[in-house]
Amino acid sequence: MLNSRMALQRRLLDPEFLQRTIKHALLAFTVSLCLNILLALALVVEVSHTPHVRYIAHDSLGKPRELIVTDQPYFSDSEITNWAVAKVTNLYTMNYVDYAKHLAVAAADFDIPAWNAWGQAFKGPGNIEFIKEKRVFLTASPKSAATIRSEGKNEHGEYEWHVHFPMLLRWENSSGSTTNLLSIDVTIRRTNAPEHPDGLVITELNAPRASDNGG
Repeated sequence: MLNSRMALQRRLLDPEFLQRTIKHALLAFTVSLCLNILLALALVVEVSHTPHVRYIAHDSLGKPRELIVTDQPYFSDSEITNWAVAKVTNLYTMNYVDYAKHLAVAAADFDIPAWNAWGQAFKGPGNIEFIKEKRVFLTASPKSAATIRSEGKNEHGEYEWHVHFPMLLRWENSSGSTTNLLSIDVTIRRTNAPEHPDGLVITELNAPRASDNGG
């Protein structure tokens, strides 16, 4: 028994044995630390990338369709402002050749009352006749970044945004060109309607002229 104890003591005092023991302990500590870091990263990813809840319904033909929760924003501010700028500048970018087809496609981004109101405001001063008769090319572009002036649920409990940005509208034909500065205010609402696959629809668009820029 005494010999065994002395042998154990000699073993514990052996520099090579101590070195191996320390290396193994450091290795175990390093592995444990790496595992803890990986678990922490996984937790951060899980929390920060929580998937959107999806609701699926079936239409009369049995075809599945995702239902959008319309009382929550779902989209980021940048997604909303980018969508607003893209849709409005596309709407105003047209020419005398295919303006009718272009407007028919652009109408899909609006609900019916908003489209009718914008159409009356745009056609009322004779813009369509001017585009046709003068063979005009219209080009729209944002003058500066869009901002969200307000957002939240409307009286029907649907989430909506009020977006503003200045827009340059260039009128050009063989005789020359002129550029107007328009002050764009557009209201965008969440929607579940299948005819609006983006889950967004324009419910109001006002584009009064702010000033002339060139001519």
